[in-house]
Amino acid sequence: MNETIVSKNNQKVKDAISYKDGKGEYCLVEGFHSVQMAKENGLVIRVFSLKGYVGVNESYIVNEDIIKKLSSTPSPEGIVALCKKKNPKPISSSRILYLDRVQDPGNVGTLLRTALAFGFHDVMISKGCASVYSSKLILSSQGAVFSLNILEGKDDDDVLALQKENYRLIVTDLKGNLPPEKVDPTAKFVLILGNEGKGVNQNLLSNSDLSLKIPMGGIDSLNVAVAGGILMYAFRER
Repeated sequence: MNETIVSKNNQKVKDAISYKDGKGEYCLVEGFHSVQMAKENGLVIRVFSLKGYVGVNESYIVNEDIIKKLSSTPSPEGIVALCKKKNPKPISSSRILYLDRVQDPGNVGTLLRTALAFGFHDVMISKGCASVYSSKLILSSQGAVFSLNILEGKDDDDVLALQKENYRLIVTDLKGNLPPEKVDPTAKFVLILGNEGKGVNQNLLSNSDLSLKIPMGGIDSLNVAVAGGILMYAFRER
């Protein structure tokens, strides 16, 4: 049943706003597609929408002022949900994406969306990356955060330890000497993507197994989300 809330000062609205930055045990999810993905994973607690929403215990019809207060975009779709965060699980796949201090929420969100599309279901997020559960990042991922196994707050040691489990560490580097097509996508590996300005840190570069460079002309580098998309497509499950 959909109840109605008309005030931005309603306690349920104020409680939801406090999780807009993705900190704490809950997060805010915007947009119909992202809310649906959170719902499918059993993570939706409370929904605020302009027209009502079915399928959750707590659903509230609200006005545009409340939606704008809850949203992080200038033109919201008209639905925002308060959701639980997904609990991470141990890594179980043969291909892992590791983001090393990627700071822009749009880049991280796009990379997570691409990871889901091309079969990278385990994602490790380093310290210093954008917060995975901020409203802006969830929106840019189109809800992919709820269908991936994401392990946050990792560091170099966590990645290097995977070499003992026969994972090959693959880094992207402007000085790399191997094109993507030379990589065996059936092997166990970690694809490491680095910071927008500085790239992959020197410790991981020095200890990597393979160093890649995407062949290109006319310019010497690509946006990290674009580069990650090219590589994940090249290494996709076939």
